[in-house]
Amino acid sequence: MIIKYFDEFNGQWLDITGTTGTTLTYNDASGWVGVPNKVIRCNISQVGTSAPTIIELENTTGATLSTSRNNIGNYRIDASETIFKENTMFIIIGNNQIKNGEYTFIMQYSDSNTMTLFTYEGNTLTDELLSNTSFEIKIY
Repeated sequence: MIIKYFDEFNGQWLDITGTTGTTLTYNDASGWVGVPNKVIRCNISQVGTSAPTIIELENTTGATLSTSRNNIGNYRIDASETIFKENTMFIIIGNNQIKNGEYTFIMQYSDSNTMTLFTYEGNTLTDELLSNTSFEIKIY
């Protein structure tokens, strides 16, 4: 499939075929420019006091992800390469809440190789809440 965009500033059609996974931005000097996004989409689960297990659904970063448990409800997601960028990521995380309760999942930037994940039941850090949980990180 060929996808085209009409650039009304220059009065021409631009071929944007193959821009899946990119953000198109307008640059006064160049017109529409594609900026590659890197995406990580995973399912994550955790049982007892073990480290979480990740099943990668999509990973365009080239990095290998691993996990560890720091403490109750406190986990690390480590990347084999420098991929995480502070203030340039969009993160969404959640689960289908198979149990009744008030759950909070917080994923935050630690450094360029590490994200930290916290799981709360109410206001208490808690293990075993990552059943049927998914997350997506878009890196711009």
